[in-house]
Amino acid sequence: MRRTQLQTAVASWRRRLGVPAAGDTVIVGLSGGADSVALLDALSWVASRDGFGVVAAHLDHGLRASSPADARFCGELCGRLGLRLVSAVADVERRARRDRLGVEAAARAERYAFLESARRQEKAAFVATAHTLDDQAETFLLRLLRGAGGTGLSAMRPRVGHLLRPLLGVTRGQVIEHLRGRRLAWREDESNRDAAFLRNRVRHELIPFIEARFNPNLKRVLARTADLMAEDTAILAVAGRELFHALGSPREHGLALDRAALNAAPLALARLAVREALLATGGLTGVGAFHIDRLVEVARRPASGVRRLALPGQREAVIGARYVLLGHRGSPSAPAVGQRVPGAVLEAAAAAGPA
Repeated sequence: MRRTQLQTAVASWRRRLGVPAAGDTVIVGLSGGADSVALLDALSWVASRDGFGVVAAHLDHGLRASSPADARFCGELCGRLGLRLVSAVADVERRARRDRLGVEAAARAERYAFLESARRQEKAAFVATAHTLDDQAETFLLRLLRGAGGTGLSAMRPRVGHLLRPLLGVTRGQVIEHLRGRRLAWREDESNRDAAFLRNRVRHELIPFIEARFNPNLKRVLARTADLMAEDTAILAVAGRELFHALGSPREHGLALDRAALNAAPLALARLAVREALLATGGLTGVGAFHIDRLVEVARRPASGVRRLALPGQREAVIGARYVLLGHRGSPSAPAVGQRVPGAVLEAAAAAGPA
């Protein structure tokens, strides 16, 4: 059978990145939806030619009545493709209550935790997810609407550490064409039509409106813009990380930033250093450009007493005369400044952040 455009795209993606290598194992996140079914099929085809292994991983989020049927579908699909399937059931609503997250954010957190657990269990080198060019365009617009800087507008990358996104240059139309050409069925998630979710409104309302009225090639334009932003911000990110390493010191309950050094830095680098600090003290979930700008702006005011700023993730910034202290809201903030944060610790914290 003649190879599909999607198979060619995945094979080209692998050659360009040089991973997975022969002998590696890749965990493929499989929801049963069109994108993940197409990724599993195409990546297993490439794997059979290039000598690496593929294991599917399905998480039942427990949010829909049809989720047991989705799990059965994934098991049957893997049986037909001759692939192993690792599966689990999550309690997303419990995670949402515990971490004070929305359902979407809690589901995402559970999903990535499960995929990483599967990677470790299977001693796999990578996890692959089925984000497409359409997802990239949607993510760019969502972050733009929320308020994001260059790093946020870089959106998703083809590889971040152990995480691979082989379909990031592939459109959803190419996915459907592949599935039909290969006579593969998929499951439809009814929640993808629920207008209560902002991503769905962007997908079904905002993007079609802009395509019809302004630019029919909007998705590719946004994906290209994200690529350009990523190239530019990669250079600045190095400088921002170096500044963070220079001015950051651990506290018993968080992290201290030297206020004088932060204020002496160019504004763009100060923002990036603060972003790194937030990443290292709980991650960037819920953090927008507004939070970073506000913290930097208050820190740059003339010193006058102590200011406290609430931050996402039940954190706060305490801005004093000499230091900006970041930690859990309500934690003691008076311990003496300790030694400088080791670079390896900060790099590990950064690697655990969002893709």
